[in-house]
Amino acid sequence: MLASVLFLTVLRSETKTQYVMKKILLISVAIIINLSVFGNGPNDKNPQYASNETKEIIHKMIDAHGGYERWSQLETLSFTSVMHSASLPTLHFWIKSQVVDMKTRRTYQDWPVVGSKLAFDGEKVWSEDWRVGNPPIHQHSVFFYYLNLPWLTQDENVMLGEPELIEHKAFDKKVYKIHMSYKESPVLGKSAKDTYDLYIDSETYMLVGYEYTVGYGPLLDIMGIPKDKEVFGPVFRKNTYFVDYDGLKFPALFSTHSSDLSAQYGDHVIYDIKLDAPFDNTRMQMPENAVVDTSTDTRK
Repeated sequence: MLASVLFLTVLRSETKTQYVMKKILLISVAIIINLSVFGNGPNDKNPQYASNETKEIIHKMIDAHGGYERWSQLETLSFTSVMHSASLPTLHFWIKSQVVDMKTRRTYQDWPVVGSKLAFDGEKVWSEDWRVGNPPIHQHSVFFYYLNLPWLTQDENVMLGEPELIEHKAFDKKVYKIHMSYKESPVLGKSAKDTYDLYIDSETYMLVGYEYTVGYGPLLDIMGIPKDKEVFGPVFRKNTYFVDYDGLKFPALFSTHSSDLSAQYGDHVIYDIKLDAPFDNTRMQMPENAVVDTSTDTRK
C-alpha cells in the first residue's frame, strides 16, 4: 500500500513537472515566433518592425527591387550622380562619381567640375579642395542612401512603423506609407533625427517616392535653419525611372519637391552604375593636403 502511494506521488510529480516544462516550451516558441514576425527587441540592432504587415510589405518592396541576397553579396557599387537645382549658388549642377565598399561602407568621391575629392575610411571623412558647401562628413553618404534606400531598411538601428494605404496626388495608384526612423545614427554623418516616409506602390511594391527629413546639425547651420528647428524638411522626392543591373533595380531619375508639391527644388540623374568594380584602396590613404571633417551632429 505504501509503495503504491509513493508510486502515485512520484507519477503526479513527474506529470506536474512535464506540464510545467511544456508550458515553458510553448512560451519560448511564442517568443521566438513573435520576434521573427514583429522584429527584434529594443536592444537588438536589426530592423524593428511595428507589425507583421509592416514586415511583409517591406520584404515585398525589397523583392521588387531585386531581393536582399543579391544586393548583400555586392562587393562594391559605383555610380555617377548629377543634381541640378536653381537654388545652388553660382553653379547649378553638382556632378560626382563615387565608389562604395559595400561590406564596410568605405567610399571615395570625385567632383570633376569643381575639382574636389572626398573619402571615408570607415572612421573619418576627409576632403581635398572642398568647394561643395555641405559638410563632407554628411555628404559622403547622401546619394548612396537615395540609390539604395529599399535595402537600407535592413540596416542597424532602423525602426519601421505601421503601414497606411493612402492616395497621394503624386501617384496614380494607391501607395503604402511606412515611416522609417532610427534608434541612433545609422552611420557617421547622418543623424538619429533623420526620417523617411516611404511610399510603396500597392501593386508593384516599388519604392516610387519618399518624404524625408535631415537632422545633421552642421548642415542645418550652413542652410541657416533656425536654432529651434531640429530638422530640415520634410522634403518630397519622386522616383520616376528605374534601371535594372543584374536583377537589381535602382532609381535612375528622380526629382525633389516641397512636401505639398507646390515647388520643385531639384532634378537628379544617376548613371554609369557598376557592380563589383575594383575598389582603389590607395584612396584610403589620406593625402597631406587633405582636411579631416571633425564636425558632429551637435549644432553650434
